[in-house]
Amino acid sequence: MSDHRVDVGTLELGGGLETLVRAALESVPVGGELEVVTVSRAVAYELSAWARTAGHEEVGERVEGAAGGRRFVVRIRKGSVARVLADALPPRGDPPPLEHGALHIAELRLSAPAGPSADPSGGLIPLGAVAEAGGPEYAWRLNERDRIWADELASLTERAAKAQWDATRDIPWEAAAGLPAHVEQAVSQVMTYIAQNEYAALYVPARFLPQVNPSYTEVLLWLSSHVYDEARHVEVFTKRALAGGAHAYALASTDLSLHSLLEESDFSAAALLLNVLGEGTFLDLLHFVERHAPDAATATAARLAHRDERRHVQFGIRHIRRRLALAPEERDALVAAAEARAAKLTSLSGLSPVLTESLTLMATRSLQPADLSEAGIALRELMKTMDRNRVRRLRAAGFDADTARHLSDLHTPNLM
Repeated sequence: MSDHRVDVGTLELGGGLETLVRAALESVPVGGELEVVTVSRAVAYELSAWARTAGHEEVGERVEGAAGGRRFVVRIRKGSVARVLADALPPRGDPPPLEHGALHIAELRLSAPAGPSADPSGGLIPLGAVAEAGGPEYAWRLNERDRIWADELASLTERAAKAQWDATRDIPWEAAAGLPAHVEQAVSQVMTYIAQNEYAALYVPARFLPQVNPSYTEVLLWLSSHVYDEARHVEVFTKRALAGGAHAYALASTDLSLHSLLEESDFSAAALLLNVLGEGTFLDLLHFVERHAPDAATATAARLAHRDERRHVQFGIRHIRRRLALAPEERDALVAAAEARAAKLTSLSGLSPVLTESLTLMATRSLQPADLSEAGIALRELMKTMDRNRVRRLRAAGFDADTARHLSDLHTPNLM
């Protein structure tokens, strides 16, 4: 008698029997035998042909029981023909540990660590899967882990998933009604300006997403969350720009600055220009908008977007810090990327007066000279804060003090 036995009852071929037999054969070594027990004489006959076409062999048959309760036992010897053109699956191991019921990507990586490089022609292979031969060849461009990785990347991605919000229901839109015309016009212009910049913040990670080798699951998930965040920012700031009935300008100076950002093809340089410099500077702008917003809808939109942008900035700082630690010689290339972008933007001498006036009108308590002066002072202080915090973030990313000052000075007057 075989050590392996399966009772198929009244199942028939084409009705689930082969699925059950194949599952039972998974635990049988090549050359080992499986006894298949059926109540049907016809099924017992058919099993011989099925085994042969499936790469196995029937090696015997017997009848158990008396008339009226007979059962037919077919012995099948497992063949070496593989159903899948791939190495055998690894044996089942211990499940990854859970932390308070949560399963983290970092725990999955314990059994399948991310290698330093990945096959640029490899297919769409999920983490931990064994690839079957015969698939098409791909041509991934980003195949080196350390050129796209960041410390604690999986944690950043999972935080992004946990912090999602709804631009339709999580904003108190009714609070956007009833502002004076000049205030609403100012808010609309500021919101339009932010939305215009958020388009670039969406397109940059979206551009790199299809270039990343799927072996680096965490990078794909991170870029996807970044794209989704920015799509929601475009949505919420567009809605707020139009919620009060006003319209505003999409500024050519902003478009010129963003166009130069979209031209950057190097992943690390784009992370420096967008995540560290651009989105870092926008953290201070969003905080200013939240603090001086004339209505709760505007303040809430800025606050929720600020929460997302902090993650993006953290990614940029961690990625650049890792790159500089592993390849200090790339410092010059990163500085050159910022210098090249600045050289394309020599026609920009500062923020558009349309925007600065709108920020001032949005921040002032009234049109009285004293209040306007106070709002103007707050705006000038914002510019100083942006510069000071840019240098701080660049230092956190691994640049020395002189280089951090140089890069901050080069950053586009458009802020993003």
